[in-house]
Amino acid sequence: MKYHRVYTLQNGDTRSELLPYDLKISDFVKGTPSFPMADMGAAKTLKVASIPSGWDGGWHPTPLKQWCITLSGSATIETSDKTIIELKAGVAVLLDDTFGKGHRTTVVGDDDWCGMLVAV
Repeated sequence: MKYHRVYTLQNGDTRSELLPYDLKISDFVKGTPSFPMADMGAAKTLKVASIPSGWDGGWHPTPLKQWCITLSGSATIETSDKTIIELKAGVAVLLDDTFGKGHRTTVVGDDDWCGMLVAV
């Protein structure tokens, strides 16, 4: 399992990297078999968004460090170096580009994009 991280360089441009989750065996549910989990930090807020098909957010930094997790629909995130991250159901992106040029988000396809935004 991997996730995308969008971040800002010193010159204000953005890049992305694909990172593995640091999964460790956990006894999370008492009385059940252990399974791998990754602690990704404490959540501050959780929001659900439904963005209409065709929406283009232009270039913008994320307003705060947050996870963007696609539930349904399709969108793209573009970084300064023209890398395109395809947001489909189950794709998680850590938006960490809180300053500079930011990224460009576009909802593609006929359906609205629905996702969870989790501030960290």
